[in-house]
Amino acid sequence: MKAFALTAADQPAALTDLPDPVVAADGVLVRVHAASVNGFDLFEASGGLMGMMPHDLPTVIGRDLAGSVIAVGSDRSDIKVGDEVLGFVTSAPPLHNGTWAELVAGNADLILASKPAGLNWDAAAAIPLAASTACDAVDAVDPGPGDTVLIMGSTGGVGAFAVQFAAQRGAHVIASALPGEDDAFVRALGATDTIDYSRTGLGDTVRGLAPNGLVGLIDVVSRGEAFMALAALVQDGGRAATTLGAADVATLAERDVRATNVMGTPTPAKLASFASQAAAGTLGVPVQQTFALADAPSAIASFSAGTRGKIVLTIG
Repeated sequence: MKAFALTAADQPAALTDLPDPVVAADGVLVRVHAASVNGFDLFEASGGLMGMMPHDLPTVIGRDLAGSVIAVGSDRSDIKVGDEVLGFVTSAPPLHNGTWAELVAGNADLILASKPAGLNWDAAAAIPLAASTACDAVDAVDPGPGDTVLIMGSTGGVGAFAVQFAAQRGAHVIASALPGEDDAFVRALGATDTIDYSRTGLGDTVRGLAPNGLVGLIDVVSRGEAFMALAALVQDGGRAATTLGAADVATLAERDVRATNVMGTPTPAKLASFASQAAAGTLGVPVQQTFALADAPSAIASFSAGTRGKIVLTIG
């Protein structure tokens, strides 16, 4: 099979030929039709995780997928050949399995849910990690109707889902966005107000929109002091969530601000729910651009330049 993989410890990932995976008795084999690009994938593809997590080379890049089941192990009765699925490959070490390939085999490390007929492959592949992370972040902040929530990084894959999930709860969403197309993009997703993150005086702008302080903060882009400066805008007793491990939980707890370092956790139930909402048109899945598997380096470059939604690889 063709795969975009790490094959040596001192080289970045590249397109290569690998043996077709063999399905185990408790496993499933999926022909991948589409896979999406996430920040983890870029770090993994660069070889940056080599010194941080064990690898079983060759290591295929990618976590998200949408595809068709082509083989099922003898011990599995929950899925059958021909099922159309969306899914997620967990990143438990050693890193080996991935979705930027024509085929993916897995068992407990392959989280799957049925893909509705009305959901296309690209949209299905864009859902698993980004939507799960956004859902977990919004759950951590737990906004109610009328609560003011600031979402930083709102134009990216996770942020675009977070804006929608918060708005679905009736929250007053303030989204970070540049003027013009980005502003229009997040407002179409449900943002009530926007802030131009490229300008100075960000804190004053937020205070003008939320004079009593934020009830919640969801930040998928800021690290360290930058995150804590934004968390200072959260009112006492409020809630803050970060996907980058930036929250000083003890310091924020001094003001009774509940802070959560979110690690997105896809589950079959979550994926099924998101897919159903997307097929029904109640959850938007913005796909900015698609690339062929052979053009994965261009997909990586596009993601690195900043996205309005998701980047997807079309495979088979």
